[in-house]
Amino acid sequence: MNTLSNFKISLKKAVALNRIIMGLFFFFSGIANYLNFSVKNGFYQTVLTQKLQLWGPFPTGWEGVGPLPPLIAIPYAWLLPLAEIVFGMLFALGFWVRWTGLILILMTFSIVLAFGIIPAGNLFPNGAESFNKNILFMTLIWMCMAYEIDTKKARMQRTQARLNQQEIIRN
Repeated sequence: MNTLSNFKISLKKAVALNRIIMGLFFFFSGIANYLNFSVKNGFYQTVLTQKLQLWGPFPTGWEGVGPLPPLIAIPYAWLLPLAEIVFGMLFALGFWVRWTGLILILMTFSIVLAFGIIPAGNLFPNGAESFNKNILFMTLIWMCMAYEIDTKKARMQRTQARLNQQEIIRN
């Protein structure tokens, strides 16, 4: 018998694997940010000095706005890696997927604002990053959230239908 035919591909497994990979990505990203926190051009210095690109460097010479004022940048630099670690692990483990996913999307969106949608300022490959992977990450997290919400709704509807059927049988 063909072993490939025994392997069942399911949406549930695919979403679970995606959720685990996304969660672990954020978990390890937070650890890496703390490990590179104080090095020259590390995470802390980048947060304090990075000009926000917002959409990307489209007009020639666009350097962005900012950087963030220290009142915002310092807590953000200290708390973002911690949030990546905590919420990444919760997401990977499947706890409160809707809310942890929303927080991960908002954190990722803040990174998109900092570096722009097209960080290299060019849609065509030229040896530099030409599209922000964070857009893909936000979409994948959203898919996990939507799947979680839909499965909970379907479970509630089945439970309600079962209760209604039992009520009809009793009467």
